[in-house]
Amino acid sequence: MKHIVSAFSTLLVLLVNIGICIGAVTVSSQVAAAKEYKADVISEIENSNFNPNVIAACVRQAADAGYELEVRNSTDANNEVQTAEVILSYTYEFPVLGISQRKTTRGIAR
Repeated sequence: MKHIVSAFSTLLVLLVNIGICIGAVTVSSQVAAAKEYKADVISEIENSNFNPNVIAACVRQAADAGYELEVRNSTDANNEVQTAEVILSYTYEFPVLGISQRKTTRGIAR
């Protein structure tokens, strides 16, 4: 009887550890996907030479993908856009532990 309880206890701990590890991998992939999306947006903005229509399309596409995107243009004395700060907000979810937070990642388009 002692061995049966020990075996099931070990199995339970193993299953909990597997669940936590799978959750950690999922969270890591969520963060990596958000950062890759931000890099793609920055590249698209730079390649369009800060075109306002492209920026608006990026914001709409981010909303469709479940992200919140904010682009802040910085202009020089001639009112020409020189840089843009790209702020991407995403949800960080770890369902096994019940953690769900809103995170942001920032980048600069030059």
